[in-house]
Amino acid sequence: MIFYPKETGMKIMIFNQKGGVGKTTTALNLGAGLARWGSAPVTLVDLDPQTHLSAAMGFRAETLTWNVSDWLTGSEPTDGHGAKRIADQLCLVPGDCNPKPGRKMERNLDDSTGHLVIDAPPTWNDEVAALMTVCDYVLTPMEPEFLSMQGISRLLQQMKTAGIPWSRLRLLLCRYDKRLAVHREVRDLLTERFGDHLLSVVIRNNVRLAEAPGYGQSIFDYAADSAGAEDYFALVANTLLADDAWLGAGEVSPVC
Repeated sequence: MIFYPKETGMKIMIFNQKGGVGKTTTALNLGAGLARWGSAPVTLVDLDPQTHLSAAMGFRAETLTWNVSDWLTGSEPTDGHGAKRIADQLCLVPGDCNPKPGRKMERNLDDSTGHLVIDAPPTWNDEVAALMTVCDYVLTPMEPEFLSMQGISRLLQQMKTAGIPWSRLRLLLCRYDKRLAVHREVRDLLTERFGDHLLSVVIRNNVRLAEAPGYGQSIFDYAADSAGAEDYFALVANTLLADDAWLGAGEVSPVC
């Protein structure tokens, strides 16, 4: 089943300054789903020095001779060991555990083929800002907690300072449990304040999502009949089908 007809693809950064919110899980499964059901190849980029995305795909980043630092500078591998092929239409740019300070981005992302899904570190810095500037969307996974909105307010201020339009921001609720009143309340409040910037798709709390990286697999390969696979399929379909709607979302204001 193919949802997305364009071959140029999208550039999506997965970013949140709070760890443990489903950032890498979202990068992995969104990328795997886009490769499976889209019409363009997908490159996963592990920008986080913690290299969790690389580990989730079965690679020990410290043992590799070519990584995201080389990719950013446009350096091609000399030994034939470059981006790692994960599946048909899906490859991984492995992370760098020890990036050099002041690493420069010289690669033109507009020259990339297909979709880019970048798993960013949970830290705002010049490199993140530079990459975010050239991405089409900033997808922020977040837990349905009231304190999470403070982080969104801070991100909006940082985007404004960097000249990045707020229209690129999308919020994704992860580990959602509709039985919990606080989760429902936070979702309602986010909808009121951010409108279409909060995706209608939610990722429910699901143990299979936590297990899959231990086997080096996406949720679609590890547990295709799970709630996690169902939710990430919905996110992939939303992403592929809603490009025009995403672009047309209005501006937002920081949370006071």
